[in-house]
Amino acid sequence: MEKTYPHEQLEGPRLRLRRYDLAAAPALLRCLNADRARLEGFLPWVREVRQLEDVQEFLRSGYLQWQEGVIFDFGIFLLGSEELLGNLSCHAISWPDERCELGYWLASAHEGQGYMSEAVRMIGAELFRLGFHRLEIRCDALNEKSAAVPKRCGFSLEGLLREDVWERGRRRDSMVWGKVRRA
Repeated sequence: MEKTYPHEQLEGPRLRLRRYDLAAAPALLRCLNADRARLEGFLPWVREVRQLEDVQEFLRSGYLQWQEGVIFDFGIFLLGSEELLGNLSCHAISWPDERCELGYWLASAHEGQGYMSEAVRMIGAELFRLGFHRLEIRCDALNEKSAAVPKRCGFSLEGLLREDVWERGRRRDSMVWGKVRRA
């Protein structure tokens, strides 16, 4: 598969997924700060992003990685609003294998409303349209809310990777969910 890039903005019934620009830095920092303790529990990189400059550097890096076809990072916004709800990324991209992994987080104030499931369905449709054959979601085996998303979006639980990640001073287990494009 040749490198093909998703649209920089996708719209669904209630959400807009948008490629980040530097103007999103203050909103992203507010979103991280409002939920920092919870997010650090599942996303170790959040500890390193504390100041506006850190967020700007994170976004610059994401911009370059998008250009290289390594990561596609989207902010999740309410349709018709600039309110940032969370993040959805396509990473661990294998162009030869037509495969990538999805990662996501949502501000706790917006959980339980189906937003992340809608966002995952939107990006999944876009990636399959581009020619990807397989999408994966990996999540901490203890993160029940994160694991509920792939289940609602038609992914199959394919296995448990025991003690595969070193995080917060301990080894954790990861669930692996997969979905393949059907003709």
